Amino acid sequence: MRASRLIVPCLGVLLSACTAPYQIPTDERGSQQIRVPVERTQTSTAQWDPEEPGSTYVVQRGDTLFAIAWRFEQDPLILARRNRIEGDLIRPGDVLQLRGPVPEVAKTTPAPTSSRPIIQGQTIQRPAPVVSEPRPAQPALEARRPPASTTAPTEAPQKTPPVRAMPPASGWQWPVQGPIIERYSTQTRFSRSLQLGGERGAPVRAAASGRVVYAGDGLVGFGNLVILSHPDNYLSAYGHNDAISVTVGQVVTQDAVIAQLGSTGTDRVKLHFEIRKDGTPIDPMKLLPAR
Repeated sequence: MRASRLIVPCLGVLLSACTAPYQIPTDERGSQQIRVPVERTQTSTAQWDPEEPGSTYVVQRGDTLFAIAWRFEQDPLILARRNRIEGDLIRPGDVLQLRGPVPEVAKTTPAPTSSRPIIQGQTIQRPAPVVSEPRPAQPALEARRPPASTTAPTEAPQKTPPVRAMPPASGWQWPVQGPIIERYSTQTRFSRSLQLGGERGAPVRAAASGRVVYAGDGLVGFGNLVILSHPDNYLSAYGHNDAISVTVGQVVTQDAVIAQLGSTGTDRVKLHFEIRKDGTPIDPMKLLPAR
């Protein structure tokens, strides 16, 4: 009995010593505690840019001028002028200025033409005077007869058919025949396009004639991507392909197969189709024909 009397006070002291620092009521230890649910917020990563543009960019292996302009949403012509690049030739290690003034295009003036005589050394050379030879005497007017015409009748000149150049970017076509999954919007950088569905492996065709300025998977969020350059400073992009059928520098005609529909860089089979004018995304539906 004495032992039990000694243990109880000790337990009470221990309990009070343990609970006192944390201010836990001892009378609620056996009651059911209320759990507060954790509130979780999910943010779409599509709203994040792959990389915020700084003032400069170091060219990496596999980069092209058009791909860098596309990545940072700049006009390729302006980017080239700012960095004084002739054409679109860049090399790994080059440092490109993404911001800053753009130099004016130098205007070439033709050399002035002069009617003065040419000076060679100290002597001025003038053209020699033309001496006309005496003409033979003509017979009387009444004895003259008009000579017989020996010239065959001239035929009307045939018109040369015009040389067919690359058509302007006004005649666009659908790159795939699948349904529209998402239409153009300005909510995110990836939504400023058309998301088109279809079967895996279906041919992806050039929406207009142009030159391949990028073909690869180096741009985050687009998977296997093809970018074409068109007249009038248009660019078109075709992303998420399973395979690419063209190479950089290749000139393709409208309707040419440039890739195969796929799901690289995304969660389903679809085509990211985007058009930019002077570096700015525009709604492709304004250029594509009605289905």
